[in-house]
Amino acid sequence: MEKLLEVLQRPLEQKEVELDDLPDLSLYMDQIITLFADKTQAQDGLLTKTMINNYSKEGLLKPIKGKKYSKEHVLQMLLIYRLKQTLSIQQIKGVMQQLNEEAQLEEASSVGVWEKLYSGYLDSREVNGRLLTEMLDKLLAQNMENCVPDTAQLLLQLSWISYMTKRMCDVLVERSFPLSDKEKKKEK
Repeated sequence: MEKLLEVLQRPLEQKEVELDDLPDLSLYMDQIITLFADKTQAQDGLLTKTMINNYSKEGLLKPIKGKKYSKEHVLQMLLIYRLKQTLSIQQIKGVMQQLNEEAQLEEASSVGVWEKLYSGYLDSREVNGRLLTEMLDKLLAQNMENCVPDTAQLLLQLSWISYMTKRMCDVLVERSFPLSDKEKKKEK
């Protein structure tokens, strides 16, 4: 059981791009892709040029000037990169629209808003990791045998938790980050 807990906790050790990893200089697309590849794990799917271009076309990123992406753009990509693990592009669009509006209202240089949001995400990982470890301990205690039916039972429980968490995200997006009327018309 101890070994299974160790294996199940490995995703919690996932590397992240830290704020200190981000230069204050603007980056070319290839530099951003290298930064993501160096600092994140490949199981999540690497960031590609096509993805960045699609994020820009969909209006998820603030428009770029020239061929370089600012620190603000990189922070936006980091948030999109994490949100896309659970949300659809249309849901992310609603979130990013509202965040962009909020950033414009709060300060002339909205990098601070994005840094604060991403920093909060990074800070929450430790606490949330402990909560997940406690939950795993309890689930494993219920499924003590290392046999196929018990492993399947654990899989079903984790699957249900994942589904419920996804549904909670869906409800939160619908309630707090709806698409603008203009975007809803485009969608139809």
